[in-house]
Amino acid sequence: MDAAYRWIDGPSATQDEWDRIEGLLAARGWMSLNRNTTRILVAEDTEDNSLLGFIIVQLTPQAGPLWVAPRARGKEITDDLADKMLDFFVEVQARGWFVVADNPVVKGICESRGMKMLKSPVYVAGQE
Repeated sequence: MDAAYRWIDGPSATQDEWDRIEGLLAARGWMSLNRNTTRILVAEDTEDNSLLGFIIVQLTPQAGPLWVAPRARGKEITDDLADKMLDFFVEVQARGWFVVADNPVVKGICESRGMKMLKSPVYVAGQE
């Protein structure tokens, strides 16, 4: 099977190109894309142009790290910072966000605000 590879840039994608990807995401229960911050590399069959696969580069905000001075820990500062960040994400209509909960306090903050822990492994590059 011969494949042709090409990039689809969110803002310049045709509606048909965009709908084809969004439909597959929705069918799998995956988060919808932000068209302005997405590029998609697609593999298409060279004979009939059917979609063989894709991988997406997307910008999803990460909240963190969170730091609070020792003398302010256990006070409202921690919750205020978390709530104001959440308010910001809602205000800018972020389609989603993630947090690396590398300590129990952050884990509690996430869970108390309705965030769900991923079941899939998450990997990172560029960090020692």
